[in-house]
This record gives sequence, structure tokens and C-alpha cells, in this order.
Amino acid sequence: MMIESSLTRQEFVRYSLKRHFTRLTFYLYASVCAVIAAFTYFNPQVSRLLYLAAVLPVLAYSIGGWLAVLRRSRDEHLPVYLPIRYTFSKNGVEVSSRLGRSVVPWSDIKGWEKLLEVYELALQNGQVLVIAQRALAARQLSEFEELLRKHVPLGPKGR
Repeated sequence: MMIESSLTRQEFVRYSLKRHFTRLTFYLYASVCAVIAAFTYFNPQVSRLLYLAAVLPVLAYSIGGWLAVLRRSRDEHLPVYLPIRYTFSKNGVEVSSRLGRSVVPWSDIKGWEKLLEVYELALQNGQVLVIAQRALAARQLSEFEELLRKHVPLGPKGR
């Protein structure tokens, strides 16, 4: 099976924001915020300024991430904006673009997931291959997902 895909700026922004807000760091900041806010609420002797201290890290993480993603999305030379050809075979995935060519064996793919009309194939080294769902014909979707299930037995993100 061969798929040629590139992301639009809007797809890149949505996908990147989804990844940013599902990182462990965000959940840690949100948990600390919730604990401090609950402590402040149930302890009347504590200054209400502690609410502000609780919210600032989450707010900084959110705004900083949003700005970083928007700034990065304006880079017209990002590889995800270039047409990338993914050729799926029994040995793995051949990835080729005008920047080069590489082969990723199935054993290097630890999992896959469909996020916001984008398929993400997570590699063992932490990198990801991103394929826009719109690059697949409607009849190819189930065939593609079955191929991934067959070769990546752990399913979404290797869990």
C-alpha cells in the first residue's frame, strides 16, 4: 500500500496542540494547580493570592505552548508540509520525500493512534510518522487500519 501525504497548516496546529495538552507535564501542572486551589479554598487562613500562584504555571504552560505551536506552524520548510510518500510492505514502511528516503522496519514502530483526522505512528526512538486521513480514500481506511493492527500488535501508542 502506498500513501502520499502532507499536512496543512491547520492540521499541523490542531495535531501539535493536541500533543502539547496531552503531555505528562500539563497533567502535572494541572494536578498541582488543583491541589493548591483546593487547599486554599478549604483553608480560610491562607491568602487568596495562592489561587494566583496555583494558576500561573498552568497558564504559562498553556500560553507558551500555544504561541510556540503557532510560531512553528508558520515555518514553510517543515517536513510535514512536504509531500511524503509512505510505502507499506511486509518488511516495514519506506518513507520518501525530496529530502531523502528511509526504511522503518515494523519492529521500530511501537504503536499507532488516530488523532484528529491524523494517523500517528510512534517510533521506538520517540519520533512520529504523521499521515493525514484525507490522503486515504474511504475504501482504504479499514484496509490501512487492519495493516497497522497486523504489524503493530500493541495497538495505539504501544499500550
